[in-house]
Amino acid sequence: MKISRYFTNLAQSYLEEIDDLVTDSEGKSVLQRRLKDKRGEMDALLAMIDYSPEMVAVIFYDAFGFESAEVMQKLLQSEPELGDFLKWDVLRKSLSIAPWAEPLISTTLKVAGGDAFLVTAATLEFVRTKAAFTASKSEEADESDGDDDESEDEADDLGDAGSDWLVEQGFDTREE
Repeated sequence: MKISRYFTNLAQSYLEEIDDLVTDSEGKSVLQRRLKDKRGEMDALLAMIDYSPEMVAVIFYDAFGFESAEVMQKLLQSEPELGDFLKWDVLRKSLSIAPWAEPLISTTLKVAGGDAFLVTAATLEFVRTKAAFTASKSEEADESDGDDDESEDEADDLGDAGSDWLVEQGFDTREE
């Protein structure tokens, strides 16, 4: 599966953001408490949707069920600036949405850029759930794929790191 540069860059950051929320400094699981806190700060966080959507998208952790992998895979190949990026009302028809998320969605749609942000958040959740589904199949591949043309510049380039991770999860990178 191909993935746009937009989602390649965001997906790794999104997964790292979630990873940061999972445990506290003592190693205790605190994900649900931290998600609740973030959801309570939603009004303040929505100001960040243009420059750090991955940090805000965690509010919608486990909010979406995906009825059409085909729609989501096509969306992964698009970018908000291009005409092929779905509108929220169109994407919503191929999702199941947790009842607790409905008020958050309504609030998000009231801010500038909220529509595209919701599409982005749902797509990042799709990537996360796809990654969780394929993780057990790719654990061995993760170790063997690690020696691909590594350089010092590549370690510093988050875009390349995110792209490599997505390939390991079964996604194809976008051919430029």
